[in-house]
Amino acid sequence: MELLVVNPNTSDVVLEVILSSARRRARADTRITGMSSPNGTRNIDSAYGDYMSAPHMIEAVRRRVANERPDAVVLAGFGNVGIFALKEILDIPVCSISESSMAMACLLGHRFSTLTMLEQFIPYQQDLVRLYGFEAKCASVRAININVEQAVTDRERALRDLSAQVKELVARDQAEVVILACAGLCGYDEELSRISGVPVIDPVVAAVKMAEALVDMRLSHSKVRKFHAPPQPIADYGGHVLAPGGRSDS
Repeated sequence: MELLVVNPNTSDVVLEVILSSARRRARADTRITGMSSPNGTRNIDSAYGDYMSAPHMIEAVRRRVANERPDAVVLAGFGNVGIFALKEILDIPVCSISESSMAMACLLGHRFSTLTMLEQFIPYQQDLVRLYGFEAKCASVRAININVEQAVTDRERALRDLSAQVKELVARDQAEVVILACAGLCGYDEELSRISGVPVIDPVVAAVKMAEALVDMRLSHSKVRKFHAPPQPIADYGGHVLAPGGRSDS
């Protein structure tokens, strides 16, 4: 099968880490291809960054899927970042790293905590937990106060700060599962699980495995109500019209 892994920001440094994490637990017969948003922001660290990046990413993904026909899409941004819009316009499985990792965490313990980057991003992620319907299962949301690209490039500092926060999540917040709630935090899961003694979820790995399972089960999101295709022609929304066979007209 083929999975398209999407980095909703414009940083190729972040994309490299995302793809490395996606491939380390994917099945041998799963082909992983990746893309970053063609426009937007290098770090999605606020609601403004989310909303400014999502439109460019959504349209780029729609065109890429039409041209390449992957079996599923993994949205590697731990936020809203257009997940519901992608499910409207696509009829293949779309797995966001945020929703997939929260769903998986519910199977592994009584309550989970999410560990994100910037402290100012905590309310955004608290709202995200509520949006997905996991509020009753969430013990807390904490942060290490480092931006997405720094989490990728300064691994020593990130691991040090993550280790301190994970211990707090388990001891104070009574979390039984920890989610690394940022694509830039990929790859720290095994070491943090060893340090804390609880399951620590790499969200990209969680979404890749969820996408593989849905493809194997021949399941995708319901198109009956919430994710029904947009009622107007795509061109009326400002999107590019695709020629027969999925090729873009531009």
